[in-house]
Amino acid sequence: MKSYKKIARIDDLIEAETSANDAERSKPYPDIFAAALQKAGNPLPSEVIVVGDTSYDTEAAAKLELQMIGLLCGGTAERELRGAGCIEIYRDPADLLAHYSESPLKVPSRHAKRA
Repeated sequence: MKSYKKIARIDDLIEAETSANDAERSKPYPDIFAAALQKAGNPLPSEVIVVGDTSYDTEAAAKLELQMIGLLCGGTAERELRGAGCIEIYRDPADLLAHYSESPLKVPSRHAKRA
């Protein structure tokens, strides 16, 4: 995992990480998401967005009332991801990145004016 984070230059973006060792059951059970939330300091579900590419991801996220962005690259049909409650759908990670500024992931600038 360390080498992938280094290659992708994302070390400074990762607050916490989990692995299969952190969950008793795999998705569609929410165990891995619950472990990730705990490692991240237990943020409110409204402050979390899951990005996933299968119906198992959406089912697990929904059990914890987490918002979900769906990716079509995992083979799950768009209608299935939308039906499971995804707030947005993108073709793949590159498509999400290309539309990042309009995506739910965009974090408002600290310098942005607030109403």
